[in-house]
Order: sequence, then C-alpha cells, then structure tokens
Amino acid sequence: MKTTTTRPITPEERATLEGHLNPRPAGAPGRLLGLFMAVPVGFTALVFLNLLVPGPAILRYLLAAAVAAGAAWLVDKWVVARNEAMFRPAPEVETVLQRDLAEGRVEVTRYEAEAVVKVAADRGRFVSATYFVKLGDGSVALLVGPHLEEAEFRGEFPATSFEIAEGEASHYVLSVKRTGEKLAPVATRAPLSDAEWEELGDDADGAVPLAWAEIVERAARNPLTREAVEKADAERKAARESWAAAGDTSGEPPSGPIRPK
Repeated sequence: MKTTTTRPITPEERATLEGHLNPRPAGAPGRLLGLFMAVPVGFTALVFLNLLVPGPAILRYLLAAAVAAGAAWLVDKWVVARNEAMFRPAPEVETVLQRDLAEGRVEVTRYEAEAVVKVAADRGRFVSATYFVKLGDGSVALLVGPHLEEAEFRGEFPATSFEIAEGEASHYVLSVKRTGEKLAPVATRAPLSDAEWEELGDDADGAVPLAWAEIVERAARNPLTREAVEKADAERKAARESWAAAGDTSGEPPSGPIRPK
C-alpha cells in the first residue's frame, strides 16, 4: 500500500535541498592548484625583482612572496567560481528548488511493504541499486536512486513501512525514514538488462507490469554471481575515477529528481 501526504520541511531536509541548489565539489582543488602555481610565479617575480629593484635582499624576497600569495589567491578564486558554475543545476531545476525552499513543504510517500527483491547497482551505466517492493495491497513498486543505498546503509531501508520525503516541485529526495521493522530482501539479483528496463517503461508513477512471482523467479534466474560482483566493483571504480576527474570525489553521480514508482 502506498499513500502520499504533505508536511512542513524539517531543518535537515532544508539543508539537503540547499545542498542540491548550491553543490560544491569535495576537497579544495582551487587551493591546491593555487599553491602549485604560486611557486613558479614567486620564483619568476624574484628574478625580475633582483634585476629591477635595488635595496636589501629581504625586501625583494618579501615582495616575491607577496606576488606568489596573490597569484595563489587569484587561482583559488577562479577555480572555485568555475566549479560552482560547473556543478550548479540548470536554470529550470534551480527554479523548482528555490520554489521548494520558499514554500517550505515536502511530499511524503509512505509505503507498507511485505517483501523486497534487491537489484545490484549497474555502475557502468550510473544506475544505483534498484528495489522491487511488494506492497500490502499486492501491487509492486520499483524504487531507484542513490538515496536508497544510503538509507540501507543507515538501517532505514528496506522495512515493513517507510517514508520517502521529496520536494513538492523538484521531486528531489530529501529523506528516507523507516517507520516499521527492518525487512531483509528475499533475493539480490544481477543488474537489469536493457530488455528488462525497456519492459518496465519510463512512467515514473506507473505500475510495474510484472507479477511478484515473476520478479522472484527472474531473480533466481539472474543471481548475483562472483563475476557480477567483480564486474560491478570494476565499473564502480571506473565511475569514481571519472567523477573524481570532474572534481567530485563522492564516487556517485549527482542525484537527480528521481521520483520513485
């Protein structure tokens, strides 16, 4: 069974929403690059100062150090501004995020679950772990997104009942909270094939066109083997390296407005 209500946003959810609106890359790449550039700039400045400025040597060293510090500061500011522009959401996404912050309300979907089948993440395609959830009324929900893996790590998901809160306008997931008993997956299977994704369709609010017995049977036919685990690990490593090269060391692509089915 699935029900949807609204409520005021919590301070933690507001902070998460603000993080989506103003994302920042992990680490301090601008500071490191600035320090790296300061050395040759300072050395070059010292060479010219020795040629052009008479007086005590300590004065020339201090001036060169000041030039190097200024160069490091300018490079740091440039890199920070560049990264902020790179990671900032698109204008249409920024508009709905600002609307959610202004209105201060979230949409909460509550699920009453009987069983769960977990589908391993497909890092090569940037697809997080996927969960088929058998609801109390017999229907099946398909839930996707990195927020679910994080909630599973915290012990908040899966469960006999849980809530997913998201922005009313943006549909960015802001929290996943367990309200019932923990529920271990009945099976964990290999990632879905292209044909299976095609079969499931793109309707975020549509029903899963598979009976629960079929989902369990397919999980048995596609177990998470050692080869599949090794492939997933290799793909995850490649994904982390790719995003680290772009300035994000979290190892996951930025979470978008994924609306659970």
